[in-house]
Amino acid sequence: MKVSLFAHIQFARRIVRVMDVRFNILGVRFGIDPMLDIIPGVGNALATLTSCYLFWIAYRLDVPRWVYLRMLWNITADYVLGVVPFIGIVFDVFFRANVKNFVLLEKYFDPEILEGEIIEP
Repeated sequence: MKVSLFAHIQFARRIVRVMDVRFNILGVRFGIDPMLDIIPGVGNALATLTSCYLFWIAYRLDVPRWVYLRMLWNITADYVLGVVPFIGIVFDVFFRANVKNFVLLEKYFDPEILEGEIIEP
């Protein structure tokens, strides 16, 4: 069974929401990304893997090179600063690398193509 790019984008939209903006406390929105930093090593690696999923979608969309570079910058900054105890948690609450990367990708979604069926000759 082949999954459409549209299905991946819809799934990525849900992941981004859960990772970066699912909860709201005192007007501060955050997701499970900062909470994963509590688990040394493993939590930050899991968060980075979800970010790499967005990068894979960018590859499938064949976005311009500058988008790849910007996404890599966001992923790297999120990973490197996420490793630092306490500072990484605060950084993850406010930086929201997944939201930034998803916004970069949204410009390249073509709803007519993504929702339609591909008919190969």
